[in-house]
Amino acid sequence: MNIHPMKKRHAGFTLVEILVSIAIIAALTSVGVVGFQNAREKSKSVVEVNAARNLISGYILHATDHNGQVLAGYKMDPDATDLDGNLLHNPTNARYPYRLAPSLPQIKGTMFFNGNESLLEGSDGAYIASLRPNMGINANLVGGFYGGETLLDPSAGRLSQLYGKFYVSHMAEVNDPGKLIVFASARDKEKKVGYFQVRPPKMMENVWSSGEFTKDKPATDHGYVDFRFNGKAVVVMIGGNVEMLDEKELRDMRRWSNQASVENDPDFTLRAKR
Repeated sequence: MNIHPMKKRHAGFTLVEILVSIAIIAALTSVGVVGFQNAREKSKSVVEVNAARNLISGYILHATDHNGQVLAGYKMDPDATDLDGNLLHNPTNARYPYRLAPSLPQIKGTMFFNGNESLLEGSDGAYIASLRPNMGINANLVGGFYGGETLLDPSAGRLSQLYGKFYVSHMAEVNDPGKLIVFASARDKEKKVGYFQVRPPKMMENVWSSGEFTKDKPATDHGYVDFRFNGKAVVVMIGGNVEMLDEKELRDMRRWSNQASVENDPDFTLRAKR
């Protein structure tokens, strides 16, 4: 009887085993990276929501201190100063951050957070910071956008005669405080986090693009609103509530315009009075 000795298997892994192991490790690593990124984005959204609550508290306090008059969305203030008390110049003193700052306990953690605190540093910190707070203000329709990149300047009296009171200037005017947007997550023209203004989907004509938001599209396509949290933006209403809303929800003009709210028209555009 011829018995063949069993062949001994050499120690180590076959090529197939090695490739399978690499694939498994890569898959687990990918899941880990995605999980980490999701957790980080969730953490950032929580920080932004909490900051937004403090921001709107300061905004409402400012209105209370001014007999209900809301902060102008964009307007030069010759008395505005930086954090060291130095007078600011246009356009830094027209953007909202340093005009609202006196009504906040501090601007770090309320206007600047999730890494944007560093904008306050350096010799041109005040200018850069005024340009890129994390959240933009609905300046054209709440408070008014005077000069600069306005879509409709309230200082031109004939426009109010033509379009009616198209912007809110006093808390008592607001039809639905729980819906009217004051601030929203914003990005600048270079698509970096933070910008001093956000624009509504419509004014006299369309302001936003009809296409869906993607990070690679120009910031102007969606009025500088940044849907940076899994397709949602942090949005702050004049009534003090903070919500995370998607693009479809923010295309509703009743959230942006007091006139649209009064007329209950989600597709509202400014029309000349007859």
